[in-house]
Amino acid sequence: MSDRASVSVVIPMRDVAAFLRAALASIGPDPEVEILLVDDGSRDGTAALAAALARRDSRIRLLRGEGRGPSAARNLGVAAARAPLIAFLDADDCWRPGKLARQLALHRQHPRLGFSFTDYRHVTPAGEDRGSCFGYWPHFAARHAPTPRNPAFELGEDALAQIFAENVVGTSTVVARTDLLREVGGFRTEWGSAEDWDLWLRLAARAPVGCMPAVLVDYLMHRPGAVSRQAGKRARAIRAIAVEHRQAAARLNPALARAGEAGLLVAAAEAAGRRRSALLLRLRALAIAPSRRVMREAIRGVLTARPLSAA
Repeated sequence: MSDRASVSVVIPMRDVAAFLRAALASIGPDPEVEILLVDDGSRDGTAALAAALARRDSRIRLLRGEGRGPSAARNLGVAAARAPLIAFLDADDCWRPGKLARQLALHRQHPRLGFSFTDYRHVTPAGEDRGSCFGYWPHFAARHAPTPRNPAFELGEDALAQIFAENVVGTSTVVARTDLLREVGGFRTEWGSAEDWDLWLRLAARAPVGCMPAVLVDYLMHRPGAVSRQAGKRARAIRAIAVEHRQAAARLNPALARAGEAGLLVAAAEAAGRRRSALLLRLRALAIAPSRRVMREAIRGVLTARPLSAA
């Protein structure tokens, strides 16, 4: 069955026994889907559950990681994939009905696309809706005015700069060409975090990027132990990745490159332990790329800052 798959779904797993069934169910029953479950050192019964599910679903293939993190696990899936397209799905996220079919149709209509992505909804473990991704990012929202009724579109020649300015791409929303993923070497694991953002930037430098502006994924926020909660490591990785891509972004769209730099400063301010340092970072961001959001952040910093003479 997997020999004639139109898409390989790559799912990294580590201690996700409580979520795996729902993620798999969200894929749907399409027989032309290959599902690659990559266990990365689970200790909660995830591997045994995956094996049991594989016995009931011939589309599932099991792979074993080396405990090196989700990016390395995804790379194992990319290497083993038999289909021309790869869809990424984290085991604690869920696709909405029709998500995969709509993106596969988009790629059939536009085979030059390197990858495509969709909007997604932030959901807490208690089921609380915390809003969609696209509406959060002002430049993306202003440029594309995304609504569920809008048709799919290409980001344009400055796609890399758009993704540099605002990381609008959620990993569980992405469908990408298998050959291109392998050509660029997949996820770079040396960062320890934010490797997905780096990969989308490298793919955007090679091929057109498609977008489907509908909420088609539910992204689980704040799962205990999730990698995204390691804020310090992520901040360092984002700064290093930005250094690698800022010149390419500036060549394509200087204004968006400045917006990206300002966003990094705001993020650094949020992570800063000292209020004075956070205020200075916000003021630098405001000078680089004035915007209402950065202005609000700066005002908030002024109102909460300690006197400049304070330690």
